[in-house]
Amino acid sequence: MARGTANEALRRMAESEPQLAARLMLQSLPVAAASLPEGLSYRLELRDLGAWRVSPNGGHARVDEVSPGGELNGDAFAIETDSRTLAELAGGSNPIAAMLRRRVRVRGKRRKALALRRMNQEAGPRELAQAGLPIDADLLYRSLAYAIEPEWTRGHRFAIAYELVGEGGGAWTIRVDDGAISCQAGLDAEADAIVRMRHSDWLRLLSGELSPTDATRLSLTEIKGKVPPVTLMGRWIDRAAGQDGPELEREARQRETQRRHSGTWGSKPAADDPGDPGAASRPKGGLMDYEQLYALWERQNWRAHELDFSVDREHWLANPSEAQLETMFSFGSFYVGEERVTADLAPFVLAAPSGEVEAFLSTQLVDEMRHAIFFDRFMAEVMALESDDLRSRLREIEEHLQQMGPWHFLFDDSLRDIADRIKARPDDLELFVQGVVTYHMVTEGVLAMPGQRLLIQYTDDHQIYPGFNEGFRLVEQDEHRHIAFGVRFLRDVCRERPEMKQVIVDRLCELLPESAKVFVPRQERNSADFWSYGHHSSQIYGFAYQALSRRMKMIGVEIPPAEELMPGPCDFSGLDERSRVDEPDPTPAPA
Repeated sequence: MARGTANEALRRMAESEPQLAARLMLQSLPVAAASLPEGLSYRLELRDLGAWRVSPNGGHARVDEVSPGGELNGDAFAIETDSRTLAELAGGSNPIAAMLRRRVRVRGKRRKALALRRMNQEAGPRELAQAGLPIDADLLYRSLAYAIEPEWTRGHRFAIAYELVGEGGGAWTIRVDDGAISCQAGLDAEADAIVRMRHSDWLRLLSGELSPTDATRLSLTEIKGKVPPVTLMGRWIDRAAGQDGPELEREARQRETQRRHSGTWGSKPAADDPGDPGAASRPKGGLMDYEQLYALWERQNWRAHELDFSVDREHWLANPSEAQLETMFSFGSFYVGEERVTADLAPFVLAAPSGEVEAFLSTQLVDEMRHAIFFDRFMAEVMALESDDLRSRLREIEEHLQQMGPWHFLFDDSLRDIADRIKARPDDLELFVQGVVTYHMVTEGVLAMPGQRLLIQYTDDHQIYPGFNEGFRLVEQDEHRHIAFGVRFLRDVCRERPEMKQVIVDRLCELLPESAKVFVPRQERNSADFWSYGHHSSQIYGFAYQALSRRMKMIGVEIPPAEELMPGPCDFSGLDERSRVDEPDPTPAPA
């Protein structure tokens, strides 16, 4: 903890739960006393708790329970007090005054006791975890009610249940109620959020070996329910430990940028209605023709500038920088992707083989630009990108996408290449078919739709970024309509020109094995085995392949098996979240 915050927390504990404070201090003694001269051993005797011999020996001090009182037997001195006084002294109380009031007694070589001034005052859970020393999780969770300043919780009401799985684990529920915070043993199934992880991974988290963002990304932390309270609690814990300074500076800087960008694209800071997307739903069973798809577009029109991002802004500011970077990577790939497909769709409109196809593709061009505007608003008004115009913000995001080889293979190579070739040869139907496969079947159908499902499901389940969730659902609605056009067009072409079926299959085989790797998180290197937003790669690949297979069946095309098209194994059970926390713990137990 930060020294001032730690002192205040110890003073509060001394009043309410003095033995909790004393046990926390005893737990940290192996690290705190390591800075004392080697060979200097002493006794700490707490009248209400017990007695211990503390023996510094280099790396960390040895702490052994002994019988209170009696001879020192080689120990330099003994300090006799009680739990409350010990906590008050650690919290900054005057030791001389405590001795004069006979609340502290020193037996043995009193001058040697002055060496205690050299004890490491910053010793805490991180240092203990880094040294591989035992940590009592119950003590740490109970201490949060004192470590977190009540003033920080003003205006907040929520409950979070934490469960540590495995040896040394347990369950606790922390309640925040507008200026009050408490911790109870046990898991409240009705809490706003339930956070589960293995005890061994929790120790890695404490030591700093694993960051909270990485733990979530790797599905080592499982969160059920609302994410914002969990994020906020993490920020408070960091602040209590004196580790939130850079994040507070970042938050202030981004809040100012959000204020400066408020109202982009004609939006209002607090819009009331995101627009009625229309009552018509996607067709079940049969395929709509181009005129029906156009009419559906008119009914489902929506307004990007009316989406309300006021809650999203606060969720973003509460997120630490590392988590923001992960979100920027996920959302940013869609943002730049929407701009790419908007630019590359124009040649399709000009080369449309019929007026009806041209009419629909014109509506799609408008859709793609609206999607780009939706993302641009979010990047400017919520994510607080510093740039002041759309193209500059795109360049700012593109800097984070430099290492995305599969993404560039699809958008900057394959899609841009086929668009350029269609522009050069607008009457070549085979090229146009390849373009529809690239754009509507692969980019939108295989890659965008599963990615949208993951983000919508995640923001839904964890009640985070409600404005983004609402807008992204409307984007998904548009994408379904675009894919329906692609299926209808390819089916019509294959009925007239059966040889085009092989053109479709060849294009899928050319694109999918590499482009499907866009699902791989940026830190991962194994495209056949990774986790993303609570799902294993096999689930994501399985969902994408099944969707493609259904569409190809409607077109009348038989595609190769999943192992030939997808970069890794496929699980066809759907996108229900899996728990990695309940899998066998790969961390070896300490000797």
